[in-house]
Amino acid sequence: MVNKSATSQNGLLKYKTSKKKLLQAFLIFLLVFVVTHIFEIPWGSKVVSQQLGGVEIFDKSPVFSSTEVYERISLFPAEGLKVYKRFTYTIDILFPLSFFVFLLTFTRFVSQRITIRKYLGNVLISLPFFWFAFDLLENAIIFTILAKFPGQIEFAASSLGFITVIKFGLLLLSILTPSLLFI
Repeated sequence: MVNKSATSQNGLLKYKTSKKKLLQAFLIFLLVFVVTHIFEIPWGSKVVSQQLGGVEIFDKSPVFSSTEVYERISLFPAEGLKVYKRFTYTIDILFPLSFFVFLLTFTRFVSQRITIRKYLGNVLISLPFFWFAFDLLENAIIFTILAKFPGQIEFAASSLGFITVIKFGLLLLSILTPSLLFI
């Protein structure tokens, strides 16, 4: 439960994020991770990997040219292509959403317990939002490319690897920045 009488040191947030809230967000994230990555649920990570015959998805192994993107897609079995498309708007949104909630809760928790300038606090809080936005953008591009295949969207395909790298950079910043500030 949120402590309604507490305020952050830098005025960023009206209510203090409790350790209990942080733990709940982490446990939900952990549960979603286990369900979506360990168990063989429809459109889960294991099923997608099996259906693609071992060919890596773009989230795990980015490529930086449209030629490479379409060469990889041409290796996907037809059923794997369908499963991967569905994965981009189901599991690959659910899992990052649970991670986003945890990262935002963690960032709020840290920002309320350290003394930093307001604009730096705003930057800190914005990192999980930017990461999640890039993850959704990546999913939208992947879905569009897969849906149009064998047609090609050169710009989208050639930008995919860069968007993936930016996404992972933002994820790293979203984890490390509050962690290092809290130590």
